[in-house]
Amino acid sequence: MSVPQEMVRELRLCEQAGREAQRHTRAWGLLLGAARGGVFAVILAAWALASGRWVDRQFIADPLSVLGALGSLVGSGRLWPDLAQTMVEVLSGYAIGATLGVALALMVAFEETLQRILRPFLIAFYSIPKIALAPVFVMWFGLGLAPKVVLAAMFVFFVVFMNMVTGLYQVSPILVNAVRVMGATRRDIVWKVALPSSTPYLMTGLRIAIPEALIGAVIGEFMSATAGLGYLVNEAAQQFNMAVTLAAIVALLVVVLAMDAGITALEGRLLRWRSSRADLASLARR
Repeated sequence: MSVPQEMVRELRLCEQAGREAQRHTRAWGLLLGAARGGVFAVILAAWALASGRWVDRQFIADPLSVLGALGSLVGSGRLWPDLAQTMVEVLSGYAIGATLGVALALMVAFEETLQRILRPFLIAFYSIPKIALAPVFVMWFGLGLAPKVVLAAMFVFFVVFMNMVTGLYQVSPILVNAVRVMGATRRDIVWKVALPSSTPYLMTGLRIAIPEALIGAVIGEFMSATAGLGYLVNEAAQQFNMAVTLAAIVALLVVVLAMDAGITALEGRLLRWRSSRADLASLARR
């Protein structure tokens, strides 16, 4: 049985469109990387120019001094225990806060009565300045790991919860009714309709929550700690060692960038359909 020529042409056009989309994605990635590199170079140049000329080095150490301090921290082994301590606090709080945020969002979105009961309490708790709760958590949970993890989890929880609820409310009622007519159970609707449809909102919440988790952990380390990057920043600042202070802050930035890269990779796998559609749409406009 021969394949119709029209179908062959369509297949070839689809393959060509796919190759063009891949080339476009690679070219855009290179251009984006070059633009980011240029912005980073401008920031470093302005920083180096300002330090010691417009601003006293005691307040802003130059990039080379910060790099030297970071190298000393790494070479002496001083950085690793503090980095490990902060990573445990951040990752534990991030996982706990994100899990609770998703779970409560699912409960609230599908139970109208529960939403009406919990809404005023959630709003009231969310309105409390988080930093004001830090000393309270220290008194409740002691001076160890627990208060930092709780603070990080609390910061993450509300960000993930709000984004997840928004995503669940955007699920198409027509789609829900369609799968319900086909015999889908409540569990099927959650796993096969609600969660996939709200994934973009969830990924946005997870991305925004990364620095929030770090903020919560560092605030806890400022309050009471004997290790951690926040403790290192506070200790160096009290000694007016600006190079070490900024080096510790750079280490915090590296943690955020590494976690953001992980979320980006996860988002790329979960939302491959969205990126491919964007590539094809951009090609269609050309």
